[in-house]
Amino acid sequence: MIINGKQISQKVLAGLKKEIRQRKLKLRLAAVLVSSNSGIRKFVELKGKAAKEVGLDYKIFEFPETITEEELRKEVCKIVGDDKNDGVLVELPLPKRIKAQNVLNEINAEKDVDVLSQEAQNKFYEVEPPLEVRPQVLPPAVEAVKTVFKFYKYDVKGKKAAVFGYGLLVGKPVAYWLSQNGAYVSVIDEYTKDPQKHSIGADIIVSGVGKPELIGGGMVKEGVVAVDFGYENKEGKMVGDINFDEVSPKAALITPVPGGIGPVVVASVLKNLVKLNS
Repeated sequence: MIINGKQISQKVLAGLKKEIRQRKLKLRLAAVLVSSNSGIRKFVELKGKAAKEVGLDYKIFEFPETITEEELRKEVCKIVGDDKNDGVLVELPLPKRIKAQNVLNEINAEKDVDVLSQEAQNKFYEVEPPLEVRPQVLPPAVEAVKTVFKFYKYDVKGKKAAVFGYGLLVGKPVAYWLSQNGAYVSVIDEYTKDPQKHSIGADIIVSGVGKPELIGGGMVKEGVVAVDFGYENKEGKMVGDINFDEVSPKAALITPVPGGIGPVVVASVLKNLVKLNS
């Protein structure tokens, strides 16, 4: 079955719209953009479109790619300090010469809708005591996976999962969340020898590598649940990390690209903004 991310995201957004109206919330999400990449820009604009749809204010703060790390940190600090901004996100990736974590750490956990500052990450990964205090919001990729699985009544407990990539946005938080919820997780990165050995027996495949059609039909088993965060341009067509034509006939559930997990991630960011201000 093909996962209809647009349908799921519309359900989440409809619930948010109702809550915003009932609580008479006036919230603004600030997005920091330091990229001329059309794909990154489109994702920022999609968040804005969804925000306006549910009755949230949205403002893009755009900076040139020539900005220094120190200058960007100062600008983000100013944006966070402005009471008009109830939530702040920095769209990744940033230019390579800028150490992204230093910039992300300027966002305090109360405004961190992406859960990417060290303070917010520590809460999510339970680094900070007390351990019984759970994070108020989940990283958007985790929230999106959780929402999709809940929609299809799919329980991860006891399942084998193979997570491709261990990045800040997808692989690391999703692998952690799956293991915390009773799945047996294998992480496959660039140093993994024979990835197929780990993926072929997996009930769940999650990929956020950004390598077009990295995962073929011969790497997955029948009945697999496949969640694809990849989003790359291949010969003018948007494709994910999973070869959809090869894997979809074997999959019990699979996210297409585009229109799969992406819209649910966008909805999850807005859900986090509302949660952080409840």
